Amino acid sequence: MKHSRNRKGNTCLLLFSILMAIMCCLLAVQSSADEQKPSKEIITKELPPGEQTFGGNPWDRWIFIANGDAFLSLSRLNGAGTVGGGSADLLLAPTYKYNDRTFFIFMYDGHYYKKRDFYSDEIGPRERTEYQGHTIQPMLRRDFGPRDRYSLTPSVFLTYTFNKDIDSDKWSDGLYNYRDKGAALAFDMREVLVREGMFNLTAQYYKRRYPNYASLLSLTGLDLSSGLNVEKNEKDYHGLLLKGGYNWQKPLGFSFDTQYALLYKDLDDKKVVNANGVLTSEGQEDYLHTLDCNLWYTFDVGGGLRIGMDLRGGLKRSNQNYYDGMETIILSDNEFISDYYDYNQYRIVPNISYTLAFFPLTASVSYSYQKTSYTDRKATFTDGSYKSDLQRDVEQGVDVRLSYDLSDRWKLIGQWNHTEARSNYDDERVYRYDYVINTYAIGVAFQY
Repeated sequence: MKHSRNRKGNTCLLLFSILMAIMCCLLAVQSSADEQKPSKEIITKELPPGEQTFGGNPWDRWIFIANGDAFLSLSRLNGAGTVGGGSADLLLAPTYKYNDRTFFIFMYDGHYYKKRDFYSDEIGPRERTEYQGHTIQPMLRRDFGPRDRYSLTPSVFLTYTFNKDIDSDKWSDGLYNYRDKGAALAFDMREVLVREGMFNLTAQYYKRRYPNYASLLSLTGLDLSSGLNVEKNEKDYHGLLLKGGYNWQKPLGFSFDTQYALLYKDLDDKKVVNANGVLTSEGQEDYLHTLDCNLWYTFDVGGGLRIGMDLRGGLKRSNQNYYDGMETIILSDNEFISDYYDYNQYRIVPNISYTLAFFPLTASVSYSYQKTSYTDRKATFTDGSYKSDLQRDVEQGVDVRLSYDLSDRWKLIGQWNHTEARSNYDDERVYRYDYVINTYAIGVAFQY
């Protein structure tokens, strides 16, 4: 229910105090990035329908789309103290409408955060304190067909990411900083099966480069020019991403959104290792399959009650193996593990949100459970020796969020995130598999 600006202004101070009190008492949560809409969905929603006339002013053909948020946060990692920081996300998409069916879109999508965080390098979780990513993507959207039900959108893109690892304060030193450049083609079909139904297909090709990552095999004497020139750029790869999905979204009642994605990775220099620990001439290839199915039901109760369930299933298959020399010169204790990187994964996220009828406040709570089961990788003891059990990783999270409408375009948001990771892989000399992170954040979000 909408209220006047005067009434909202009178309640702002009260709400801010309520939010701060709740942030100090609540227990756990997931990152705000998980709740953001994809940039493509935001742009599509903001573009006007066809049959629109323009005046003599050329600025009448421009559409300016902006969406973002900014948070102040505190995050605490068990055994490592608290980090004060924040986050910011910004989507800018100035769009030129050439005619009723043709749009030129110039998109910038940027993200930054400073907090306690872990990310995987395909072997184990590594800690970082800050991250930023920037994407520039010019697009051409062409609508066609009866009632302009179909859209075709070719685009090119360039992405830069930067990390601050815990042992470095320089953005340029992040071991897993990467650069992407590529092209994509997206197809959308509206009013499929039902009026609210929408079908989409996307094909994307890109080249990913890690400028700071060099294989130890290429560093004889820490000099690339005098190295063995073997697996010199072992993380770099060419990627092909194929996605398809269907969604049916209604303001009330049952809605769902399904999406399947296949990512094929062809690594440039990484060679497959055999049972003798020798690199073969075969290059590494990875296949990642992901299926998302988000279901929710919106009740006409008060301002609105929504109950949902987000489901994800995934698997990875690779031709790469692993040879562990066990840090000894004795060959008899060496360990060879085939299909070391293969895993099966699932995730469930039940969630609920409620908007008050006479106050522009929305409260939402979600719980997530994710389990990753490796098909052949063995778990270890603390000294690095292998167990008979296969590695199993579990991550759980709770997310509590309050959102207050300051106006039609601005929101005040308070959030609490609790993440807990557990694994039977006990060797944490390089990676950290068991941890608990609590993050508290308060900020604003806007959409124009």
